Amino acid sequence: MVVVCGVVAALTLAGCGGVPDDSAPQPISSFAREGPTNSVPEPESDMDPEALVRAFLKASASPTDAHAAARKFLSRASASQWDDRGDSIVVEKINTYVDQRSETAVRMRLVGDTVGVLRPDGQLLPSSGQVEATITMIRVNNQWRIDGTLPDQTLIDRDQFEVSYRQVSVYFTDRTRTHLVTDPRWMYSGQDSDPTALITTLINGPATDLAPAVDSALPAGAALRGPVTPVPGGGVRIDLTGIGNPDVRDRTVLAAQLVWTLSGAEVGGPYVINADGAPLVADRSGGWQTADVRSFDPNAIPNTDVGLNIVRDGALLDVIDNGTTPVTGELGTSRLVRAASIAPDGSRVAAVLAVAGDPARRDLAIGDYGGDVVTVTSGTSMTRPSFGSGDNTVWSVVDGRPIEWMRDDGGATRIVDVNADQVTGLVRGAITELQIAPDGVRVAMIVDGQVLFAVIATNDDGQLSLEQPRIAAYNIGNRAVSLDWASPTTLVIARDATDSPVAQLSINGTPAVGLLSGNVSPPVTAVVANSSTVYLADQRGVLRLGSTNGQADEYWTEVEPAMTPGTIPVIP
Repeated sequence: MVVVCGVVAALTLAGCGGVPDDSAPQPISSFAREGPTNSVPEPESDMDPEALVRAFLKASASPTDAHAAARKFLSRASASQWDDRGDSIVVEKINTYVDQRSETAVRMRLVGDTVGVLRPDGQLLPSSGQVEATITMIRVNNQWRIDGTLPDQTLIDRDQFEVSYRQVSVYFTDRTRTHLVTDPRWMYSGQDSDPTALITTLINGPATDLAPAVDSALPAGAALRGPVTPVPGGGVRIDLTGIGNPDVRDRTVLAAQLVWTLSGAEVGGPYVINADGAPLVADRSGGWQTADVRSFDPNAIPNTDVGLNIVRDGALLDVIDNGTTPVTGELGTSRLVRAASIAPDGSRVAAVLAVAGDPARRDLAIGDYGGDVVTVTSGTSMTRPSFGSGDNTVWSVVDGRPIEWMRDDGGATRIVDVNADQVTGLVRGAITELQIAPDGVRVAMIVDGQVLFAVIATNDDGQLSLEQPRIAAYNIGNRAVSLDWASPTTLVIARDATDSPVAQLSINGTPAVGLLSGNVSPPVTAVVANSSTVYLADQRGVLRLGSTNGQADEYWTEVEPAMTPGTIPVIP
């Protein structure tokens, strides 16, 4: 019997282990280890019951041959009855308690803290609470073996998980098939670099919570004709069936999904891709390289000449060298700017403006960066704007409801309401921050102080909704005040706390990791980030954490022109 006491409400940091410290402002992977190992313990003749159970949990990390390694710790009857299918629970801080013991039998309770749920498709979801399982052991040929009914879900020791699994990414597309979207999975040692396993995972489709928001150029019914094989001289060959007759554009998208999935797992090219017995694209019969699908690079950083801006005294200012200058246009001379965001390429700006003569009102204004802005909607409350993957969409939460402003190719604009019923069904409270990931698909929100992930889905009628919301991490607590995407896979969070006031979080299901905070003066009120630098606003002004000469900074550096209380950092 296994009992999992799950926690869906926010936890205090003390109650869930807290945010561990890590000084490096870079995409994190709390469980990742260099060179995962498939070393698996086996039962030994002198193992006592407690040692046997702990070794069994470590062996359970190996899914090979229906957990054959773990079954060695079971009696013959239990081994034949154990259903190891379904989710696995990653457990730490494991304690064992003997309830009954005789010369030939032991009944023991196993109690541990859950840190994640590993789904059969390799997706790791954050989890919190306590797991308790009752395990019975008997003597078989003078050795202890686990007997009787086992837990419905496989329990995996976290330490063994850390050394046995590696995170990889398979790539799907957004609904327009113009961007690749990361779908992180955890694969057992050996499988993480097996191109057949990687492509099979891709063919099987996206994770459940990502599915409503993404697409794939792999049609239903697509399959591998056989294993992915090496090519003489380097690279691999992929033979697909069931591809049909897509046009060259969709064939290129399909190639991008395959190429970037394999390249990201360090499977080198060229990538020879055949579909239904012929080259996927005729002029790529010799193989594809990442350069052939560079426009789909999931790690590409938009080019922009716009750097750090700040909002100070109601104006948008550009930080240049050792000073500031007002951004050209009305935002630079305004005294009404309360928040602002800049498009990824620096071409457009969106700002929340106070309304002169009506302190209870706010306007959302959008325009070219350095030019005039136009009010697109108004309300009594408004979150910091967020651009999507480009400059043609802007999101905000106005009077408690998410909205999206969009501009089509002809320049026509409109605002649509976004259904957030699933979000309010998970956590009740005000959405005080909403930021769209650079892939345009994922959303990070702060709701009642808690950080949530969701995806943007569109139904057949074109209605937008935030779907599949989940708690982003359980060790953040419920005191988040600001967040920003540093990359499509990494979030930076500011917390109203003195311990770990800034944390970094991956979308891969691992816990948050605190950034160094020795010279930060809480409270931290705002945070913005890109792939190389994090900026925060504390009670003194704006500080940065990045790298110098290729080495991660060991402390936050004051941005001298922005060291004024109440200053807010803004970057593309």
